[in-house]
Amino acid sequence: MRHYPLVAGVAVAIAASTLSSPVAIFANPAGTNAAGVEQIRVTPSKRIAVLDLDFANVSKTGTYLGLYGQNGPSKGVSNLLTNELVKDGTYVLIERSKVEAILAEQNLGQSDRLEPSTAAQIGRLLGVDAVLMGSITQFNMEDQGNDVSIGRIFGLGGKQKKQIANVQISTRLVGTATGEILSAAEGSGRADKSGGGGSIFGISASTGGDSSDRLLGEAAKQAVDQVVAQLVTVAPKLAALPEVLPTAEPVIADVTGQEVILNKGGKDGFRPGMVLSVERVIKEVKDPETGKLLRRQTQSIGRLQLTEVDAQSSVGTILNGQGFEVGDRAKAVE
Repeated sequence: MRHYPLVAGVAVAIAASTLSSPVAIFANPAGTNAAGVEQIRVTPSKRIAVLDLDFANVSKTGTYLGLYGQNGPSKGVSNLLTNELVKDGTYVLIERSKVEAILAEQNLGQSDRLEPSTAAQIGRLLGVDAVLMGSITQFNMEDQGNDVSIGRIFGLGGKQKKQIANVQISTRLVGTATGEILSAAEGSGRADKSGGGGSIFGISASTGGDSSDRLLGEAAKQAVDQVVAQLVTVAPKLAALPEVLPTAEPVIADVTGQEVILNKGGKDGFRPGMVLSVERVIKEVKDPETGKLLRRQTQSIGRLQLTEVDAQSSVGTILNGQGFEVGDRAKAVE
């Protein structure tokens, strides 16, 4: 079986924050003069994550190539898609190793078929505004041409053929706040080359060379470029969506200097850069019959901004206020 560099992997330049943990997401505090004083300026560009494209129902017409392991060319094409989105610069892309880490943590494989609602949940864990998912619907080579035989009794033969690579991909951009499909983008590519070859007494004497790698790469690049162009036009729509703040109220688990650790994270919709009001509980009203909490009265004692988020917890830096204690509650305000 022949191997293709596109499938094996494409070098990806990722524009994402530097990470010290494979499953934690950080806000970049560059430009902050003093911890606990100046609010971090969060980039206005929307953050998206690219999941591996599904390869289960790929067209198998012509000469079928590129099926390596369970995912086939899905990882290579998905990396290429991420790379081209990074080059365009409209969106901020999340490092794909981080996507894989979150999927592993949730017991989901990149090859698993995901519904938009599940993709949205993964996006919230990653702290992104949208998730790009989809399928490779065609990825194959075709050989066109006629064989011409000369003196088969002597083992002589020759042929002239035309190699054609076909790649088609279909994607959906899913908003993480609601699970809504914001856009559907499709792309197709086709590359071909003519070449000749022959054999003498069963020994190959090809003159055209094996150009399948290059042709599949060219076709995939064409398809990806079309998808990227369509996704760029959706950026204003994504930017115009109202910010949906999480409703969960995390509790402070630790306070060390200007750093505060909360007991909720990406699983509940929290993301780096969010600002939370820290609330001190001053009164709880319970149902006299059932003992169920009816209302909690709180008083704001300051604000903090999240700088690091994983699935289960968050880390924030104090913006203003003092006297924060373990057990104080917080709620997202911006």
